[in-house]
Amino acid sequence: MKVVIIDDEVAMHLIMKRMLGKINNVEIIGSFNDTIPAFSFLQNNKVDVVFIDISMPWENGIDFARRLRERDLQIKLIFITSHKEYALPAFDVYAYDYIVKPLSQERLAKTLERIFTEERAAEKEKVEVTSSATSPPFIEPLTKRELEILRLICMGMSNKDIAVNYKLSEGTVKNHVVNIFGKLQVKNRVQATVVAKGLGMMS
Repeated sequence: MKVVIIDDEVAMHLIMKRMLGKINNVEIIGSFNDTIPAFSFLQNNKVDVVFIDISMPWENGIDFARRLRERDLQIKLIFITSHKEYALPAFDVYAYDYIVKPLSQERLAKTLERIFTEERAAEKEKVEVTSSATSPPFIEPLTKRELEILRLICMGMSNKDIAVNYKLSEGTVKNHVVNIFGKLQVKNRVQATVVAKGLGMMS
């Protein structure tokens, strides 16, 4: 698991590094005192989890998270803060967890174990989808546009990016995605990608 720490307190960086160092399969690949360099880093690197404070110079953690979501960066955000009152706004930007300081080793470990458990379940689901991809699951064939959009989904593009690429509204793209999922009999983009590759649809 690749993680990034964003906090303006040097002491908090030291605490986080010490605690995360006790948890297996966690790698700290970035550590930032404010959100400006952190934002650029997250756009250009594969990151699984971001630990972020609320009160920081230039931009608070909630506004920073909002900017990430506007770019459709689906990184897990875990707020670690002294402020209890921002919990609801934090979950409005799809925070994975909200931890009030002081942070304990046990609390941190439980949160990360929950992520590991979910990832193992998702990996198992991918294996199951792959094993069932030997026979085409189509209810009906994909249209030319649906096939084009599926290929972009497999490249990791968001609905917004696809809409810009084809000069369509996001609503139109979303309708195509729903149709694609229905025809492939999948529930999400990961499953769609596995099935598409399994059936040789990306060539």
